[in-house]
Amino acid sequence: MEFNVAQLMKEATGARREFVLDDDIADLDNGLTPLSNLTGKLELLRIHSGILATGDFRVELSLQCGRCLEPVSTSAFVKFSESFRPLTDIQTGRFLSPEEFEGQAEDLTDEALLIDAQHILDITEVVRQNIWLSIPIVAACDYTDPASGAHDPDACPKYLNLLSESALAGSPDEQARSEAKGIDPRWEALLSLQNEASSD
Repeated sequence: MEFNVAQLMKEATGARREFVLDDDIADLDNGLTPLSNLTGKLELLRIHSGILATGDFRVELSLQCGRCLEPVSTSAFVKFSESFRPLTDIQTGRFLSPEEFEGQAEDLTDEALLIDAQHILDITEVVRQNIWLSIPIVAACDYTDPASGAHDPDACPKYLNLLSESALAGSPDEQARSEAKGIDPRWEALLSLQNEASSD
């Protein structure tokens, strides 16, 4: 996802380029499992301090369901608008220091937001970060009850089975007994240790 912006940098403020992307991002990040190419549009706009890149992309990802732990397909919609500053002057080749630009110091020195000495603008890192920001913190499977046709992730059989096997969850009867005694069912198992200690 690299673009040579040498010609655009020579043009007047307001000049623009538009690109349609359909890129394979399988090697973008080891933590991401894409199921499709990254598709969408990118606009590069010449501004006084460099290039404003505006992206609007979509990609299908495989995530792990936070309930049943099965793989689940999720659409990630990536939108960003970032200002990239040149590392060198397009006319003279002179190195441009961050102090020559206005803006936040961290943005002006961020390598992901630099147009390199060969006038290559690379949006790879910006796209990677925005994909992570766009995916849900906890993915949920799209379970639909075959009998009723209702969408209900809480009724997923795999999820219900994991709950019933979990020592933390306990059975509904155990939970009811614990709640009647005013004891959190997650801590009830520790009572046996307390009883053993007192009998010693």
